[in-house]
Amino acid sequence: MAELIPDDFDFAAYMRQTDASAKVRKASQFGDELLNRFRTQDDREASPSMISTKLRDRIEFRPGEITAWVGYSGHRKSMFTGQVALDLCRQRQRVLMASFEMAPGDTLARMARQSFAVSRPAPSSLQQFARWTDGRLWLFDHMGRIGPDQCMAVVRYFAEELRGTQVLIDSMMMVCKSEEHLDEQKQFATDVVRAAQEFGVHIHLVAHCRKPQAGEEKPPTKYDLRGSAAISDQAHNVITVWSNKAKQRALEVDPHDQKARAEPDARVCVEKQRNGSFEGAVKLWFNESCLRFSDSRTAPDEPYVLE
Repeated sequence: MAELIPDDFDFAAYMRQTDASAKVRKASQFGDELLNRFRTQDDREASPSMISTKLRDRIEFRPGEITAWVGYSGHRKSMFTGQVALDLCRQRQRVLMASFEMAPGDTLARMARQSFAVSRPAPSSLQQFARWTDGRLWLFDHMGRIGPDQCMAVVRYFAEELRGTQVLIDSMMMVCKSEEHLDEQKQFATDVVRAAQEFGVHIHLVAHCRKPQAGEEKPPTKYDLRGSAAISDQAHNVITVWSNKAKQRALEVDPHDQKARAEPDARVCVEKQRNGSFEGAVKLWFNESCLRFSDSRTAPDEPYVLE
């Protein structure tokens, strides 16, 4: 079953600066990276990606990089990144979910619903899911605020001791005090980038947008990020997640409103991908029953194959 990292482990052992001597290396040690730079797209080994929506083959979560997941509060960023985590687990990545706003049991319950594409998985399915997570999924057992140094210690521990490859931090506002603490945010963004590069992990950082004065009808951009611009500047990928609240309100008034039903439920936009070619938006539909995002309103949500 998905393993828990308790919040009382020895943070001090992993709160350290990178040893400068480990950074000075012979050029020949970068030989594999040199060869990879000159491989064609077809020959190059693809990095883990999202495989369950229209973003498949369009965004990669490469080792040593950062993805900032950005959106207004309540626009299902965490829901979407949970589906991303499932996609990564399917690709046999070693994933850490560090959600400081949700209990581990709730996180797993939501991911199980997404996995089996039903609102209430059978007990046998839940047991299968728990076994399937072994060697793929870990959760940090901590809710509430956590200091930046402690958060980075968890990342180091997961990378060094558990050979982790993908880390999801949800969310930045639970690590940095507020948008007024710009220096703290800037330093944390720098530390996240340094840790990703040092340990060859990919770090996913969920961040919030400023509440727009004109309402939330218009999707946000990377320039609407709450707090320091260092987050979007230093991140390799910036992806915005926006829910169609107008559609939700229309269907509350008239559940049979066909015009509203035909509209997408969400817009996910790759605003920045430093080492990839695709930047742009995709329209997605959301299944409230199983909490899954899909490409079409009419296509059924197929359960994940757990193997």
